[in-house]
Amino acid sequence: MFLKGCSLRCPWCSNPENLRQYPETYIKDGLNGVYGKYYTSEELLKEVLKDRNYYDGKIDQKDWQIKDSKKIESLPGGVTFSGGEALLQMSAIVPVCEFLHGQGIHIAVETCLFVPSESVKLALENIDFFYIDIKILDAEKCKAVEHGDLNVYLSNLNTVMKAGVPVVIRIPVIGSFTEDEHNRKAVHDLIKMSTEAGGNILKIELIKEHNLGESKYKSLGMELVYHGVEDELMEQYKVELSDLGILTEVCKI
Repeated sequence: MFLKGCSLRCPWCSNPENLRQYPETYIKDGLNGVYGKYYTSEELLKEVLKDRNYYDGKIDQKDWQIKDSKKIESLPGGVTFSGGEALLQMSAIVPVCEFLHGQGIHIAVETCLFVPSESVKLALENIDFFYIDIKILDAEKCKAVEHGDLNVYLSNLNTVMKAGVPVVIRIPVIGSFTEDEHNRKAVHDLIKMSTEAGGNILKIELIKEHNLGESKYKSLGMELVYHGVEDELMEQYKVELSDLGILTEVCKI
């Protein structure tokens, strides 16, 4: 479920239609349309349960708290809240989460963690699996480029790590923004510190920059910033993270 609204404005975002937390008109291929629709909890659940047959519920809920990357594939599938930034609407989706758990349905979230701490606490009470981004770790650059408060992110990341929930770290490798040596070293050190704080990091995914969202930018009268990175850098980055002892994959789209 892609929820609209985001606290950041990353110039490489692949889902620009989800940046603003309200429906937006667009023009694409000469046709008018609307990105986004308001749903009640009941309407949202109705949509989710249409796909219930694809959720494998054979694994008991007590076994969802995995600590081994090899067991990721054993999780039953279910619902993933994405965005935008899904946690901005966390209080509104709590009833949905409660119903899904009552049905034995596993819940994941994709988050940048630039949200109020209360939203993170609610998420830890209602969500089973976290995909967490690590982007720009220089406070001034983070503010200037992403419009984010790095201290908010670091505090929330620490809260999630101490909770010990299953986490996959996703690192967008973006030319001129996140791929430089200084940021790569900062990412390495943050992940190391997070594991030492008790973080249950199952896997690291290095996401290579792409421009697949360009048509959506054009449909909204916006421009995608794209510089690109070389495959060699992606492999080098993987090597630089290898001493952490965490399964690391290079993801090219």
